[in-house]
Amino acid sequence: MLARVRIVLVSPSGPANVGAVCRAMANLGLSDLVIVAPRCDVHAEAAVAYAAHARAVLDSARMVSDIPAALADCVRSYATSSKLGLYRRQAAITPVEAAAEAVRVAAGGPVAFVFGREDYGLKTEELLHFDRIVSIPADESYPVLNLAAAATVVCYELRRAWLALESKPALPLTIAPGLATAEQKEIMFARLFDALDQVGFFFGQNPDHLKYALRHLFGRLDLNVNEADILIGLARQIRWYVDQHPRNEATEP
Repeated sequence: MLARVRIVLVSPSGPANVGAVCRAMANLGLSDLVIVAPRCDVHAEAAVAYAAHARAVLDSARMVSDIPAALADCVRSYATSSKLGLYRRQAAITPVEAAAEAVRVAAGGPVAFVFGREDYGLKTEELLHFDRIVSIPADESYPVLNLAAAATVVCYELRRAWLALESKPALPLTIAPGLATAEQKEIMFARLFDALDQVGFFFGQNPDHLKYALRHLFGRLDLNVNEADILIGLARQIRWYVDQHPRNEATEP
């Protein structure tokens, strides 16, 4: 299952950090690394030096232009973040919980753990790309971990979860066949959010908090392709109804 776990670095600026992440991955049995729009030469001397004997992970790393491209074929995605508002804090899970879930879901396809920029992490709006939010329970006086340190914690918990799974007798998989990929879910959420916006569901001064709540509510589910298509159909029908019954601004509140 660890072969189906992808580590994604978003716009790293330090080649040493990239190399250190490669080393942690190799130490703990992971090999699939994707780097989104790097702000440094990821094959610089410092990256090679810090990777040490994990040069193979560094050399095989794939470069992509944006987060959706890094997640396109994944059936579950996890964003690591220490910047949590009320709704995101309620939705966040620990690395232990995320790892146990990830090695189970990986039976249905690739899963990804994504780490943000060294200086300011993932942007708030970027969190809408992900199924789950992972927060390392660091001390509140200094909760922001170094990129390589955060990746090491997550990779370690993934290995522990995998070893625990391997030690159990073989059990029937409980994963639904044909899980929806991140690419399919991006389409589903775009249409669903548009339809709900048309009926005034997203209201108030901070409407995005409802989008985060919905995104992570569905993120807990093993949505298959058929179920995603049903929700797309639901959104299409809501939009059709709105288009057929335009609101009269003069008479309606």
